Amino acid sequence: MAIFINMLPYMNRIDDCQELLERWSGGLEISMDGPNWLEPLNWSSEFSRFKQHSGPLSVHSPIWELNLASARFEVIRNYSYEVYKECLAWSAHIGAEQMVLHPSLYSTPLFLRKESQDRAKENLKRLGDEAQRLGIDLAVENVGFGETALFNSEEFVRLFEEIPTISALVDVGHAFINGWDTPLVIRQLGKRLSAVHLHDNDGKDDLHQPVGEGDMEWTPIWEALGSLPHSFRSILEYQFDTPVDTVLHHAEMVEHELKKHASTQTA
Repeated sequence: MAIFINMLPYMNRIDDCQELLERWSGGLEISMDGPNWLEPLNWSSEFSRFKQHSGPLSVHSPIWELNLASARFEVIRNYSYEVYKECLAWSAHIGAEQMVLHPSLYSTPLFLRKESQDRAKENLKRLGDEAQRLGIDLAVENVGFGETALFNSEEFVRLFEEIPTISALVDVGHAFINGWDTPLVIRQLGKRLSAVHLHDNDGKDDLHQPVGEGDMEWTPIWEALGSLPHSFRSILEYQFDTPVDTVLHHAEMVEHELKKHASTQTA
């Protein structure tokens, strides 16, 4: 079991993260989009603030203006692939265990869903091979909402049967908005699930609220996660400016819930 904290609360005030780094020795998930989601970013310089951290590292690769699944423009797909390949190399360079990837970015009034899925799979296979060569866990996240979601729950589960060199990251907030049976998806993925993004919302908007502040039912999720027979990363991905005391308290709470429900499953 490994608990990670995503640096999203500090996206608008990255220099204030020192208090978290002083008080937290567990996992960190670093965003390669950087402070304020501004680019270009000197990744090596940005990493300097984290290099003394003793805990494990995950990297969230860039989101904006990149789309592996672009159905219309090959040049966008190819450019995105090259950026993500560079991100994998950087992740390996800093000793990260995992790189999280959004396989698409919806930005068109007409979503060519099947074509976008095909293009995404082609590039995920190529990046999966590269990740395997570098010894990085390439964790693909469920993204998009409603009709613009790249994969529904059944297609998402099948994705990891089709491409053995990638793993699944289930963002429970995204799943809730899309009406997924999240505990079922977790159980169906089994050992193919390497991580979860944990946060809450109202079922309509991607609010990234702390666990328990939205409308999600958490007990079935804890039970499903507790039933997994393997280690995975539980990543708190809380909204901008969430107080450090809240984040640290919830990291302890997540660890407690996972241990409690794991023991229930084996009792």
